[in-house]
Amino acid sequence: MHSRYTYTFLLFVICMQTSHAENTEVGHFELPLNEDTDVSITKFGNGGDRILWIPSEYGIRKQKHYSILESLAALKHEVWLAELHDSYFIPAGRSSYTEIPVDDISSLIENSLPDDKRKLFIVSTGRAAVLSAMALNQWQSETGGSERFGGIVMIHPNFQADTPEPGTAMQYLPIIDDVQLPIFIIQPKLSNKYWYLDTLVSRLSEAGSTAYTQIIEGASDGYHVRPGTSISEKQMAKQLPEMIARATRLLSRTKVAVQQKSSAARPWKVSSIAESLQPYPGNTLAHSIELTDTDDASHRLHDYRGKVVVLNFWATWCPPCVEEIPSLGRLQRAFSNDDLVVLSIDIGESREDVESFLQKIPADFPVLLDPDGSTVKQWKIIAFPTTFIIDRKGIIKLAYFGGLEWDKPDVIRQLQELVNQ
Repeated sequence: MHSRYTYTFLLFVICMQTSHAENTEVGHFELPLNEDTDVSITKFGNGGDRILWIPSEYGIRKQKHYSILESLAALKHEVWLAELHDSYFIPAGRSSYTEIPVDDISSLIENSLPDDKRKLFIVSTGRAAVLSAMALNQWQSETGGSERFGGIVMIHPNFQADTPEPGTAMQYLPIIDDVQLPIFIIQPKLSNKYWYLDTLVSRLSEAGSTAYTQIIEGASDGYHVRPGTSISEKQMAKQLPEMIARATRLLSRTKVAVQQKSSAARPWKVSSIAESLQPYPGNTLAHSIELTDTDDASHRLHDYRGKVVVLNFWATWCPPCVEEIPSLGRLQRAFSNDDLVVLSIDIGESREDVESFLQKIPADFPVLLDPDGSTVKQWKIIAFPTTFIIDRKGIIKLAYFGGLEWDKPDVIRQLQELVNQ
């Protein structure tokens, strides 16, 4: 993946592993933002360029965050961990950062700038990238910026706009067309965001940012702090401090010309996920598909005309995808194969990986393979899992983003209505 302003790094092997820094100085203090608001900061290390770490919307996992930040501090950085959820008394969750005033984070940036010649870098994860970008845009507009700000490292940033309607393409929050920053994106490959990284980088570049990317092979979003990570992801998490240190060195040499733009912060929201199948707009004929399954049998979607098709896009690294496999099997057993068939398409993984997974969690329906992700943008897959319900004439009638219990009575009822048509 690359664009005119993008230099893509493949995951490299770091010979010198970063280790837990037993002697790293750790402290806590309250940083005033205005007359009414303070933010709790946990400080790691002393001296070196300062890193303001803004965790994801899901908050801080103390043991894992502390281990990473102590190792980062040992690489001659002073790290400030912003305890935003505790400071604002809000629960962690997918929409939590929409409740924090952008003005406050703009003040946080201004008040985090070192008083000397050291630089300030921001590291953000997930939707924290949105909050950080909005605050940086406002801070630049109000203050003109500062040579002491070095850039922002974004770990699997989530700039996706509100939960989409079925049939719509990936939509980004407007902030990506406003930011003018040195940006370094660390993107795990086992993620729906990976398939749209080129588009994101292109939009950021067109706005005036200089964006670099590094792809993390074999890792999924949140690999550095998420519970239940694989052994290989744990090893990659140990490498993250060195990756960030390298990123800050690159960003410090990157110059971005900031042109004055409106400082008005645009509102943003994150809606709840629908609880049932959603109508698919229009009278859209399903796109053609021709793929082989794990038994080397060829499947053409057109050959299933005359049956209702439950077409499920998934990946083995996606927990909601894995959770719904048994209920998809029960759904298939609830209907005759002459009336309804379940087909699943694994995205972006090798045959060997899929077959190994299915030995542990078997699927009672065909699993088609799309190792190159050729169906992602054609079908507008912006989340895993995504499922489409296609009627007997090949028309997409229903869709669902996310995991679902497929043999619930209301789901069975909706599908039975299609079968009866």
